[in-house]
Amino acid sequence: MADENLTLAQDITENDYPMQHAGEEIDEILSRAGKIHYGTVEHKMTGANALMRIPLGLTFAPKQVIATLRQTGAPTPYQNYCTHVSGSGKSYYLNVCMGSNNGSLENVPTGTYYVDYIAIE
Repeated sequence: MADENLTLAQDITENDYPMQHAGEEIDEILSRAGKIHYGTVEHKMTGANALMRIPLGLTFAPKQVIATLRQTGAPTPYQNYCTHVSGSGKSYYLNVCMGSNNGSLENVPTGTYYVDYIAIE
């Protein structure tokens, strides 16, 4: 019975190694990345438009920006959004348009949107 416990513990440790190693690599990358900023921007869309540009309001020139779009509540019907981060210097935006099943251009509906971002300085 003692040998069975040793084998089980050994298997768990060996199987966890790749995950631990990946975590160590991520820690190393983040330590070399510089300062990491994150935040949320609230944007109220008052008139439907084909393109919504949400300024991120950064106070520095980032090396990289990752941004996601969210909206409170469940939209009805289900909606597809296309997003793209663009900008230079300190001026970065999340550009949003509507995805369409039939290829036609649709307006981004009015409402309150939130952009969650991570920016590496």
